[in-house]
Amino acid sequence: MMIKLMLALIVGVGISSSTSVWSQKKSAQTTKTKTSSKTSKSINSLKNEQEKVQKNLKRAQDSLKNTQLSTKKAMREVSRLDQGIEERSRLIQNKNVEIQTLQENISSLEKDILRLELEYASNKEKYVDLIYHAYVKNSSYSKLMFVLSAESFSQAYRRFRYIQDFASMRKSRADEIGKNRDDLVAKRSQLTEQKAQSTLLVQEREAENQKLIEEKDEQNRLLVSLKNKEKEFAAELAKQQAAAEKLDQKIKELIEKEAEEAAKRMAKKNDEKAKNQVKTENKAFEGSKGTLPSPLPGSHITGRFGIQFHPVLRHVKTNNKGVYCTSEAGAVAKAVYEGEVTQLFSVPGSNTAVIVRHGNYLSVYSNLTKIFVRKGQKVMAGDRIGSVYEDENDDNKTTLFFQIWKEKELQNPEEWIKGWKRKQ
Repeated sequence: MMIKLMLALIVGVGISSSTSVWSQKKSAQTTKTKTSSKTSKSINSLKNEQEKVQKNLKRAQDSLKNTQLSTKKAMREVSRLDQGIEERSRLIQNKNVEIQTLQENISSLEKDILRLELEYASNKEKYVDLIYHAYVKNSSYSKLMFVLSAESFSQAYRRFRYIQDFASMRKSRADEIGKNRDDLVAKRSQLTEQKAQSTLLVQEREAENQKLIEEKDEQNRLLVSLKNKEKEFAAELAKQQAAAEKLDQKIKELIEKEAEEAAKRMAKKNDEKAKNQVKTENKAFEGSKGTLPSPLPGSHITGRFGIQFHPVLRHVKTNNKGVYCTSEAGAVAKAVYEGEVTQLFSVPGSNTAVIVRHGNYLSVYSNLTKIFVRKGQKVMAGDRIGSVYEDENDDNKTTLFFQIWKEKELQNPEEWIKGWKRKQ
């Protein structure tokens, strides 16, 4: 009996011990599971946070890119509107001249019609008198009796001539009346036509005036909206000016070098024929002033030559040493006149530039990427010089910087290229 009790006690203690160990293991596993779960949650939270940060960074980068893009677009839009306003103002001015000319023509026609009406009335009255006179004469005696009743042969002849002259005068008066009538009809027709034309021109002018007002309003709204981005414009302008100054300095150095080399070549030749050839080239180039083709066909001016006010930062002036003309993606710069390629060079921020010599004159094409010419190559007007850089931050728009020099003396390209000169 005692043995059974001891065995039962031992078994009980064993079971209790096993249960305790199992409970401890289970507790440890539970604790481990909880810790693992917390760690997993922490990692997921960090990953989510990281993704959120990356999204925010991307959004910020996109926003910056869009801001830069919208800034450039806005600048381009301001320039486009500025040019549109200028062209529309010129169109309205031309229509005003046309209207004035037509009004003068109408006034002249009205005077002609009045004169013709008076002549017509006068000739009709005179013709009536002639007819009445002829009727009276014919009713008194016949033309034959009028001649035969003469007292002498000379009197008879004079009477005969009188009858002939009278008939001729009557016919002349009738013809004159007919001509007066035809002239009146023609003049009245011209008057009606020119009045209709004048009315149409006035309507067109009013429509253009309305468009001009709308364009000016749009430009003003755009300028007001851009006022908040003055810092961005100032930063962009500073960047552009720095690049422009580098380019100007490089071009100036090369132009001076080019002039010295040309002088040395001429001195070596010391040939009247060579000198005369340069004179001929100069004369031909100068004779083309105002008629040269655009170096970037289909483009429009986005930066004029000389001192210009910034379209947004009105208190800021820029001094452009050439003309900026802008076109669509894929645009190619072309030679404005026949000549020889003398320089190809690169400037950081302005890509590649090409200089073409035309006698003592030089044309400069800057902001090129792919070049289609080589140094020493002869080119003709319209030959491809190079592809213009496409700005991915500005819808791949292309902007060429173009200059004309007479040796070391900078020229205004607007006076040389057809359609570029501002009309007063």
